[in-house]
Amino acid sequence: METGKLVKFEGMPVQGNFTQEQIMEVLQKLACNPGLLERMINCADRFSQMERATMGFEERCRSTINRCDSIEMLCRNFLCPGNVNFSQRTLDEYSGKNQVKLTEIVTGMGDPYVNAYPVPPGKKIRLTHKPRPGYTPTEIRIDLNIAGGGNNYSDFLIQFYLVPGGSNTGLGLEAGNAYDGNMFLNKDGTQLVVPFPEYRALPLDIGSLETLAVVVSNNGAANNLESAHINVFYDNARFFELCKARSGCGGSCSTTGTPPQ
Repeated sequence: METGKLVKFEGMPVQGNFTQEQIMEVLQKLACNPGLLERMINCADRFSQMERATMGFEERCRSTINRCDSIEMLCRNFLCPGNVNFSQRTLDEYSGKNQVKLTEIVTGMGDPYVNAYPVPPGKKIRLTHKPRPGYTPTEIRIDLNIAGGGNNYSDFLIQFYLVPGGSNTGLGLEAGNAYDGNMFLNKDGTQLVVPFPEYRALPLDIGSLETLAVVVSNNGAANNLESAHINVFYDNARFFELCKARSGCGGSCSTTGTPPQ
């Protein structure tokens, strides 16, 4: 047999073209390692067992994923307050929205609060929104319409509140700092985007049994506040992710899609 010539083995478990040098190298290893050939044969015999074990493992993985998907549905439909307190029709209504307008005037709070616009100097107005599924605010945009075209925005103080239970009894819990109006508006009236305050370095989400309220105080000396437009923007998927984590599902369950929030 010539050196370097390819030799073809057929009719064996492994087929292929080998040079004489490669064959001699293999034979030398077998000769120098007693029992190596038997171990190789035993390994080859176990391939079918390993294949069956792998198929069984894959099946168990599929079963685990299906169970996780079932737990995901449980979290979505029974553990998340949005699904507990609101119908799917209501959730669908908010699924494509990302903005909450605080336009509902809270009345009957007594002096110095007013029950309607305008807000004279030294007075306040409290605004909120109707009950709705929970959301996680990300930024605030505000426009103040001051009588006489005034731009004394720094005379207005703005404080947000988290109101537990959806009740407007009492002020609620302060959410972030009190803002001067010029944090939201330049002198020329152009708006500034302000991030919504966090709580303990984490997003502050508004639960489905809670509402967000804001108090606008007119601390100026002359101009009435004719109207205020308080817009809070939110990520309509983040609330569900936080809710899911707090319900115990965390990130261990596979997600097949983003539910409406």
